[in-house]
Amino acid sequence: MAGRPKIYDEERALDRAVGVFWEKGYANASADDLLKAMGIGKGSFYLAFKGGKQELFEKSMKRVVDQNFRELRSAIHACDNPVKLIKDFFLGLVGEQSPIGNQGCYFGNALVQISENDSGLKLLAAHYLTLLESIFEEAMQRGKDLGLLQTNLPPATLASYLINLWNGINVTRRMETDSAKLTELLKLNLAVIE
Repeated sequence: MAGRPKIYDEERALDRAVGVFWEKGYANASADDLLKAMGIGKGSFYLAFKGGKQELFEKSMKRVVDQNFRELRSAIHACDNPVKLIKDFFLGLVGEQSPIGNQGCYFGNALVQISENDSGLKLLAAHYLTLLESIFEEAMQRGKDLGLLQTNLPPATLASYLINLWNGINVTRRMETDSAKLTELLKLNLAVIE
């Protein structure tokens, strides 16, 4: 017997779970919050996520990667100026149109919010930030290959700098609301990749 068919859209439910985790954090997202947002009952939840909330969060992190990192990587390889694309990516974090609002980085938040008891989740979040760093490195390598970078710093060093900037600006945005000030701060930091 195949069992009961799914009566919900798993990707849509996962996207809604991402919203809850992003807003409340892993520890503060209750089962009720998640079930209500996802629009599914407990039975369906535990059938789909046998590992419970932890498995859901793991899948939510993968979903964020699948939706965003592939698109960024493709854009880097398709555009004429990957250095400008990275600059625009960072500058796009400022203001009302920011793709992540004021919620910060999904993975950075996880590193800060998840307790040591859930060290596997922390490691997974760190892994995904390292993946973002590798995408930055691809952009810097391509920029160097195209003659778009004046700096002699190696692409790996620039990528480490950029992931540090990514982590820092996502914290700074929570305390500084002046878009003009944030833009100037980003431009100052991004001068490294001239």
